[in-house]
Amino acid sequence: MVVEMDDATREQVKEMFENLVDEVTIHLFTEGNKCLYCNDTRDMVEMVAELSDLVKVVEHEGSLDNDVAKKMGVKHHPAIVLHGKDEYKVKFYGIPAGHEFAALIGGIIDVSSGTAPLPPDVIEDIRAIDKPIHIRVFVTPQCPYCPGMTRLAHQAAILNPLIDSEMFESLEFQDEASKYEVFGVPKTIFNETVSADGLTPPEMFVDKLFEAIE
Repeated sequence: MVVEMDDATREQVKEMFENLVDEVTIHLFTEGNKCLYCNDTRDMVEMVAELSDLVKVVEHEGSLDNDVAKKMGVKHHPAIVLHGKDEYKVKFYGIPAGHEFAALIGGIIDVSSGTAPLPPDVIEDIRAIDKPIHIRVFVTPQCPYCPGMTRLAHQAAILNPLIDSEMFESLEFQDEASKYEVFGVPKTIFNETVSADGLTPPEMFVDKLFEAIE
């Protein structure tokens, strides 16, 4: 896969990044040639980081059996973890290409601000969650509805440190997709027990969060 960004997209992202608040670190986990899309993912995040002085890439290459990967809960390659002023459990497994590129850019903006452009009552409900929740959002690059669900899940992780949110690119992680019976995307799994098909409104997403901790 050749990762490219045309001039129009580059200018659009640069303009969006003018609103960044705090520095963002893109933690990139790769495994050399053992990982099919690691090099492409590196090319992508390095191109993105070039568009703002507030965005930097820190690469962690090699086995995931190390303290950094364990601390961040990273279990697959390639992986991206976004940190802002605080360390968030905002992860991408697989290259966020195609439509998912928008989720990467949105995630960078959200972790930079440390908040989310959601209705106040939704923010309050997400922050009220008092038990751990693990969210997996299964996507494909061709899916136009997937970035919205990815970003919503990541925003929940930004708002509440008890929430761990992961995007899975289904074509790269077919074993995971099969395990969770992903026949259409986006499909979201909450705490192994609750699922949502399609892009849900924020209010329904919150209902799923509370269902997952009941």
